[in-house]
Amino acid sequence: MASVVCVRGLRRLATVGEAPGPGAAERRNVVRQICFIAGAVLLCTSLMAGAAWSQEASATLVVEAANGTADGATVVGDLAILRIFHQQQLQNTLEAKVGESGEAVFEDVPTGQHLVAVARVKHQNMTFQGSPTSLVPETDNYSTVVQVFDVSADTSALSVGTHHVMIAVENAMLEVIEYMQLQNDSDMAVRGSQRDAQDRPMVVEIMLPNGATDLRPLSFLQASVLVTTETGFYDTLAVPPGEHQVKFSYRIDIDHQALDFAKAISLPTSELVVFWEEGQGELTGLGEPDERLANAQGVPVEYYRRHNLQPGDEIAFRISGFNVKTSDADTWIALAVAFAIVLAIALWRLRPGSSPPVPVD
Repeated sequence: MASVVCVRGLRRLATVGEAPGPGAAERRNVVRQICFIAGAVLLCTSLMAGAAWSQEASATLVVEAANGTADGATVVGDLAILRIFHQQQLQNTLEAKVGESGEAVFEDVPTGQHLVAVARVKHQNMTFQGSPTSLVPETDNYSTVVQVFDVSADTSALSVGTHHVMIAVENAMLEVIEYMQLQNDSDMAVRGSQRDAQDRPMVVEIMLPNGATDLRPLSFLQASVLVTTETGFYDTLAVPPGEHQVKFSYRIDIDHQALDFAKAISLPTSELVVFWEEGQGELTGLGEPDERLANAQGVPVEYYRRHNLQPGDEIAFRISGFNVKTSDADTWIALAVAFAIVLAIALWRLRPGSSPPVPVD
């Protein structure tokens, strides 16, 4: 790529306001030399970066598979997968079976600067991932633990604690961010019993209002394993035990002076809160707001609470009289502050030692 850029620059020097002559030829030669040297340096740097990790020593890495389900199935015979990364680039993948000791042993694992190993264990057809292990050559033996869980098809253990729906108007679009505290009260990874036409498990289904576009998973959810439908989307990964912070966003075109927003509930929900800024339109259908927050300019942000919602319930309201000529960044600041407070509390509850690993397949 460097040589292509240089050639284009060279042609421009030779044709813009410059007659051929000894001076021009000399300058062209200088440019060619610079291009050659730059290309050589880039090539050498790339080769050295790719081969740096292979110049170090090797070691043994032991992966312990720990089943977090009470009286769970044995992990003996489970497949352990070790992925080696150099500066976030996958370099190698190793496999070994978990033995009678509950461990998988990997010999001759390369070590070096910027080398990281990520272990996975496949248990009951679900893959669970552990924390990254640095392979800086300081020892001949490394170890890591991957916590696995037995897999259940019973989705009754799944529920939502707090569910926030934050809405603002931005450039003739309704911008919506949803935050959910997804809870699995069991000690098993919940996969669900329903499967789609591709034989993928339909684990957690989330309904979206009509006209929702540009779905963007922001936390917990993985875009590559989400399946969108006419009414929303569903996740195909099992939900491990504990509490998980689910966050996603989407947009709705404002093509009329009034917009009906209806969202069905798919999991038991302790509390749902709708946030809406006054001045960008009028929200009706939810009664009087429970409280108001003020942004930096003193514009109130209404919020409406609903409690103890069950699957099949619906949250529905109308927004009319849109003011789409201006957008107020302070709206998002106020909503972000409210969200940050909730998230800080949730993260404190999920401080180290209290959060299980997330299954990745």
